[in-house]
Amino acid sequence: MEAIKPKNILVHRYLAGIEKEKWSLAHDGGWRRGVMTTNMSECLNSVLKGARRLPISAILHLTLLRCVQYFIACVSTGGRMVQENQLWSDYACRKYDKWARKSTEHRVAKFDVREQSASVATVGRPSRGQHMQVVKLSTMDCSCGKWTIFGIQCSHVICTAKWYSLDPTTLVQPWYNISEYLATYEGRFQPLADERYWDPPTFELHHNPVRREKEELVEIEQLD
Repeated sequence: MEAIKPKNILVHRYLAGIEKEKWSLAHDGGWRRGVMTTNMSECLNSVLKGARRLPISAILHLTLLRCVQYFIACVSTGGRMVQENQLWSDYACRKYDKWARKSTEHRVAKFDVREQSASVATVGRPSRGQHMQVVKLSTMDCSCGKWTIFGIQCSHVICTAKWYSLDPTTLVQPWYNISEYLATYEGRFQPLADERYWDPPTFELHHNPVRREKEELVEIEQLD
């Protein structure tokens, strides 16, 4: 926040009036797992790209087809991960492998065996700065915040777990397991027959003239 203030005081005031857990990953308690609202919106936009200006019926049809294609692709990816005996999804594997390689650069000093705590000095990258992080395995916490945000242990936790003779791969949150990935996409879609074969509707659509009158009034006000 202090870094934002000299750059744009209006933005600083705006953000200061909003609870930090609603817009900042550092204060959300790990609920978003590293996914911001903009990231999720872009995911939906990429799946439904090109559908915005189509007629309503075409948008519905395209949405169904794109969702089916997406599920088929994810089921295929899940099958490939099972064949390769992966522990977690591709995303978690990439994160863990990256931080596992980085953990070899750290130095660990044990503090409390009961709490399984340690201080971890980051070394080997003077250009990026050297830091001291605090890890507490008993409470699943690291001062860098990555373990809480992503649910995947950071490089500091990985090297600390090894110093306490623990298997760091057991500390990844269970929702990254392959079984959870497969369960996410176990739903099935059924092909949609031609409209001629549909059952008669059990409802009746009614025009709402009040809403149209309000829209016309708004248009008149805008012209004035």
